[in-house]
Amino acid sequence: MRRRGWGAAVVAVAAIAGTLVVQGIGDGDGSGGKGRSGPIRTSTTTAALTVAADGTSARLARRDTAPFSLLGVSWADPAAHVTGTVEARARSTASGAWSKWQRLDGNSGDGAQDASRGGTSPAWFGPSDGVEVRMSGRASQRLPEDLRVAMIDPGSGTTSQVEPAGFVMEPVDPTDSADPVTPDPSSEPASADPSASESAGPPPAGETSAAPTETATPAESPSGAPTVSAPDSTAPSAAAASAPPAPASTAPRPPIASRLDWGADESISPEAPGYLPGGKIKAVVLHHTATSNDYTCAQAPAVIRSVYAYDVQQLTWKDIGYNFLVDKCGTIYEGRKGGVDRPVMGAHAYGFNSETTGIAIIGDYSSVAPSKEAMTSVARLAAWKLGQYGVDPTGTTTLTAGAAGPNYFRQTWAAGAKMTFPVIHGHRDGYNTVCPGDAYYNLLPTIRTWAGGPVEGLTLDSVTGDGVSGSTVLTGSTVTLKWSATTPAVLVRQYDVLVDGKVAVTVAGSAGSAQVDLAPGTHKVAVQGVHQSGWAAVTSDVTVLADPTPAATDAT
Repeated sequence: MRRRGWGAAVVAVAAIAGTLVVQGIGDGDGSGGKGRSGPIRTSTTTAALTVAADGTSARLARRDTAPFSLLGVSWADPAAHVTGTVEARARSTASGAWSKWQRLDGNSGDGAQDASRGGTSPAWFGPSDGVEVRMSGRASQRLPEDLRVAMIDPGSGTTSQVEPAGFVMEPVDPTDSADPVTPDPSSEPASADPSASESAGPPPAGETSAAPTETATPAESPSGAPTVSAPDSTAPSAAAASAPPAPASTAPRPPIASRLDWGADESISPEAPGYLPGGKIKAVVLHHTATSNDYTCAQAPAVIRSVYAYDVQQLTWKDIGYNFLVDKCGTIYEGRKGGVDRPVMGAHAYGFNSETTGIAIIGDYSSVAPSKEAMTSVARLAAWKLGQYGVDPTGTTTLTAGAAGPNYFRQTWAAGAKMTFPVIHGHRDGYNTVCPGDAYYNLLPTIRTWAGGPVEGLTLDSVTGDGVSGSTVLTGSTVTLKWSATTPAVLVRQYDVLVDGKVAVTVAGSAGSAQVDLAPGTHKVAVQGVHQSGWAAVTSDVTVLADPTPAATDAT
């Protein structure tokens, strides 16, 4: 959820161990450059909602509007919630047809400490020129004052001219992490399919925060869920102002589209970024934006610009809250400014922002799973960021709670409590929210394995020679092995063909077959997949008899 604030014989073989093209941008360095997109101005139209006499419902009647693509509803009190329903629909500029009603999350907590307005999560409709909104609260609770809908046009166009940013970051030479975290490959939580839970009350002040999401029924805690230890007397400190070093990573850096690439208008967010007070990322928190999935990948920059404009200009937040966003095609975008290779402090995980980084997939993944392209990019990005600090993506980590609270699974804790989480976990693990959606949350074990290894689902599908005798493949000297794996090829360093337990042939991680020449005699052949982390998985082996002597024939 969005967060407020910051012809040959073949033997088939059973496996015992567990390729896509990912769209990238330019050189992927997360910085501006000539010839790429530049700042694009957004524009906003607002309209007041008409509130019923009893104060428990409101609406904006169907009307024509100036062009827009995203909308959200805001109100005067930043601490107020809408515990009923908020729905909107829009008229397509292209077809003139009205969309289905989209529900907006109106129960989002306090927001940023310095926010001047509260508001819903936004909804993406694409190019539209008509709108209708309806709200209903609970009979015992009036709606907040000064309800208004903001309709945002993300703008269009590109420019190679880079406008001055709102901050200047002094260069720091990259260094290795001085105090790497010891990997802790603990057991992972089992996949869960809980129903939505009742949101807790407003989070306490003191931290720029993420906030609760739409209401739901409490769920059982999954196996391996966060554990709570005694509170520490000292909660995490505020964000650091100076940029810490950018350490080298043990994992390759994926391509990342910069803020310039998606057209961020830095003039609306002039404040300098903040950094994690300890200078290290200890965990990755996964989110969905809870906006519509009905966007094209070409529209993703416009979606991000619109969310950014809504957050900053309508709700007066400092910047977009997520550190990174990923679209359905797998393109990774820089979110909150400060440097993609630095431990930038975001506003995405209430109570745990000071030790984590947040990655959000654009869309709603409550009932539909994210694309494999998006999941692959999340795994690559998580591996790179964690690899900067020596943290095992498949392990667990201990975080200090910056505030008291419950999570989605009814666990509660006090401010300063020591919380044990999977290193890669969902937002619902640390807060009372449905985010990142049931369908996505159930796939987090896959994300962890893709990020940290080993190669998953590795299967030796066939070994082909000149013939077969029982389960033994016969050949003169050469056999062809074919294999498959579920881990995306981009996360596989290499595949090795093993002959009698030793590497005979090495091929790229994108390969699915290889030939090997054998010396005369009986051999065992298998395939080893080496993950980018170095963790290897090996298939079961197949017996091959190599005999270069031509078979005898009967005399005539």
